[in-house]
Amino acid sequence: MSDDIDESVAVLNVRSVVGIVVCFVVAAGALFALPTLQNQGLEFSTAFWLISAVELVTALGIAYFVLNLHEERA
Repeated sequence: MSDDIDESVAVLNVRSVVGIVVCFVVAAGALFALPTLQNQGLEFSTAFWLISAVELVTALGIAYFVLNLHEERA
């Protein structure tokens, strides 16, 4: 038997975990921002599409971080 076995180990990427948590917190906070934006003087449709854009960006961010969640190390 040889001791030269190359095994790659999947290691959790801490930056991806932090990115997922940050995106989740921003997305959850954006859900409650609609009344605040309306109180600031924005119309409903403008505030709605602004919140929708934030939700889309956070969803794409979460997808990106999930795809990079594990690093291969030899």
